[in-house]
Amino acid sequence: MRTTLFTPSKYICGMVASLIIFLAGGWLILAPFALGYQPYGAAWVSQTTNDFATGISVAVVALVSFAFFFLSLLGALRAAGVLVTGPRAQAPMTQAPTTQQSDLDRTLSTLAAALTADLTARRQA
Repeated sequence: MRTTLFTPSKYICGMVASLIIFLAGGWLILAPFALGYQPYGAAWVSQTTNDFATGISVAVVALVSFAFFFLSLLGALRAAGVLVTGPRAQAPMTQAPTTQQSDLDRTLSTLAAALTADLTARRQA
């Protein structure tokens, strides 16, 4: 059986790159206000709108890619046997105490027996 050596470096590099790209998206969102080309209290100029929309898009893509790299890392760790998923704890099943038949149960069982007898009589006729 051929085994491979698990190296998390590609996942770590991807997550670090995603975080750096996320910070770049954050800078695009904050740049118009930090650099002063958006006047305080005025309507947004086209540069601010462009930077803000681009920054949000870049930040969202970076967060999604970070999540994918993280989930891939978890999958690789499980495949390598480093992370083991244990059995999930289940609530103990307690049997309900058997009680005597209620009136409804007795009525329904009597009705079912009568219907069965009626169907049997019709089939024989």
